[in-house]
Amino acid sequence: MKKRQLRAVIVGFGNVGQKLAAMLTEEREKYRGLADLELQPIAIFTGHHGGLVDAGGIDLAKALRQRREDKSFPEPPLSPLQALATLDYDVLVELSTLSIDKRGEPALAHVRAALSRGKHAVTANKGPAAFAYRELAALAKKNGVRFLFESAVMDGTPIFCLGRALKGLNVTGFSGIFNTTSNFVLSRLETGESMDAAVRTAQRLGFAEADPSLDLDGWDSAAKTAILANVFLDAGIDPLRIERQGIRSQTPEAVARAVFEGKRLKLLCRAWREGGRVRAEVKPREVPMENYFAMINGRAAALRLETDMLGPFWILEENPDLMDTASGVLQDLLVVAENR
Repeated sequence: MKKRQLRAVIVGFGNVGQKLAAMLTEEREKYRGLADLELQPIAIFTGHHGGLVDAGGIDLAKALRQRREDKSFPEPPLSPLQALATLDYDVLVELSTLSIDKRGEPALAHVRAALSRGKHAVTANKGPAAFAYRELAALAKKNGVRFLFESAVMDGTPIFCLGRALKGLNVTGFSGIFNTTSNFVLSRLETGESMDAAVRTAQRLGFAEADPSLDLDGWDSAAKTAILANVFLDAGIDPLRIERQGIRSQTPEAVARAVFEGKRLKLLCRAWREGGRVRAEVKPREVPMENYFAMINGRAAALRLETDMLGPFWILEENPDLMDTASGVLQDLLVVAENR
């Protein structure tokens, strides 16, 4: 593939955005697959720490150092929406955080603005595909651009690119364990650790949020379930329409009782066709020890896909970190570069 520069507007420059920048600059020589990708930011926005705008191009390595050392950027002259509506760029890289109470905003508005102008959109934010997949996919198709979100479910594991390769197959349902924090916490409860202590452990290890509510209450899992149901089953649903129960009420005693009975408690996500419509749920369920889901411990994740022609098959992910999420974004950017 001939190397092509992608002019980008980056919205969100937290942990994932900084890891992405590091992989493209100071760590680049480690990753041979990035040789054909040149990302040229013309705007970088953070949630609460300012931003940079330069139509001539921003030095990504320098911006990364500034963010690390100064912790913030100056106040930008444009808002993200203004930049997306006026600047000359090829791709939006949307890395802001999920908002359930705002129904995917402002990430949804950012993606819609880029696609409406005939610009590609790559996002690790679950909101756009969870709340408006049909609209955004149709908008991308109409304008001849790509709407990609490989990192939205199971980090960088290539689920959606695999889905595009399943020619002739129809997905009839799926089940999975998608939330790292909840799965880790349930594993710790098996050792007798309390819910609060398990959450603190996850926070200390760096993968649980300061406010883990979206994880413990099942909202993160519901968003991921909605995305998979929308993409694979054309469900047209959003997280608010999924039957949801988190793990906050679980206790070490309940988890120990399940283990004593030869089972493990897991936060399972499911979607299936029933009576001409798609049903979806996120619930703690006891699974037998011999079930593959019982073996998904700690920070691991798993997806079981059911199709009309191919027997159920599994996609497993072990101990993901920031590099996994950033690599999913990079996979999408390479797809955009290949299709320009």
